[in-house]
Amino acid sequence: MVSRPYSGKIGFCIGADIERPPPQIFEQLKNLGTPALADGLNKFNVLHPQVKPVAGGLSIAGPAFTVRLRPGDNLMLHKAIGLAQPGDIIVVDTCGCKNYCVMGDLMASAAFKKGIGGFVIDGGIRDVKELQQKQFPIFARYIVPAVGDKEGPGEINMPISCAGVPVLPGDYIAADDNGVVVIPPYLADEIIKGAVKKLDYEARRAVEIEEGVVMKPDIDEKLKSLGIIDWPNQG
Repeated sequence: MVSRPYSGKIGFCIGADIERPPPQIFEQLKNLGTPALADGLNKFNVLHPQVKPVAGGLSIAGPAFTVRLRPGDNLMLHKAIGLAQPGDIIVVDTCGCKNYCVMGDLMASAAFKKGIGGFVIDGGIRDVKELQQKQFPIFARYIVPAVGDKEGPGEINMPISCAGVPVLPGDYIAADDNGVVVIPPYLADEIIKGAVKKLDYEARRAVEIEEGVVMKPDIDEKLKSLGIIDWPNQG
């Protein structure tokens, strides 16, 4: 259940602070990787593939510190950076803004100096060369040079929509070169079990391939059930 705002009004409100579980769970999520987690999620809660890492080879996981911005404005993102804690993943809903970025090198440098775990932005960023050189873990949809206003409105730690996925404050975020997933905390154990099961299967299948089993028998069985082939007499 989402807490009521503790300050502000509609469009200018800051919700209650998020719960932060022990960091070990987020290390586990990073180690599992988003492909296995996506399988554990039954392919749900995967952000639109246009949200990509600015710098490759980085993975992040942590609790979602959510921000909703008016298109073309980043006032409340500045405030969110001030409120968020080390390890938090700041998840930003720009309400579909394409023409203005909400963050560049200076804001990112301040956030990561503080220990913020990463950013997932359904919107634009700039200063890409500097961000790549510093290997900042930022995932964003657009690159655009023009920055917007600092007037508001905006909301912090309230429910948002990010790249097609609902995100609640405190949801678990995992992101790497393959994409970004959102994990409801109350389902985390079940999703982790599903991810581990998938990785175990992939390890066994890798051994089969090395031993020469190129195609799994269940492929022909499926085709037979669909009436496409009369297995094993036809392939």
